[in-house]
Formats: sequence, C-alpha cells, structure tokens
Amino acid sequence: MMTAIILTYLTLVIALYYWALTNIAFTKRIKNKGLWRSIILLFPTLGPILYFQNKDKRAFNPKFGQR
Repeated sequence: MMTAIILTYLTLVIALYYWALTNIAFTKRIKNKGLWRSIILLFPTLGPILYFQNKDKRAFNPKFGQR
C-alpha cells in the first residue's frame, strides 16, 4: 500500500518535472529561462508548481463588434 503511494507520487513528480522543463524549452515568451530551470532543478516538487503558477499567461481579450 505504501509503496503504491510512493510510486504514484514519484511518477507524478517526474511527469510534472518533465512537462515544466519542456515547456520552458519551447516557449519563447518566458523571461529568465535559466532562473526557472535552476528553480525546477533545485526543487523538483515545488519548482514546477511555482513555474506554472507564475508563468506569463496570455490575456483573453475578445473584441466583439469590431470590423
């Protein structure tokens, strides 16, 4: 039981870690890529969470009725 929980946790951490690093590599809008890579490498669980919470999101500004 406990090993299943640990394996699930490790799998999720590795997936989030990989997702964050590939997102940094392929996104052009991020400033300080080296800083974010360092944070993710130093803090494998908390780093990706902080990255996805603080990354630059595109604003959704629809302009209805304009031609």
